[in-house]
Amino acid sequence: MIEGAAEFARRLDAFVGVVERRDAALLSFLDEPRTVEQIAEHRLVYRPHVEGPHVKPVERRTAVRHLDRLIDTG
Repeated sequence: MIEGAAEFARRLDAFVGVVERRDAALLSFLDEPRTVEQIAEHRLVYRPHVEGPHVKPVERRTAVRHLDRLIDTG
């Protein structure tokens, strides 16, 4: 639970910053054509040493969502 509008706004701004950094990292990685699987393997969310059954699905879903949003916004 978040208490107060100021704290909510601060956290929302921080989240927007994460999205923008991931967009920038993705666009930089797309200096040549890549597949969604290559983007997922490159990792936008988890550091390379993190392992687990959740990593691949999260990375793939994140890649697709960022690609979709970037395409939609031109």
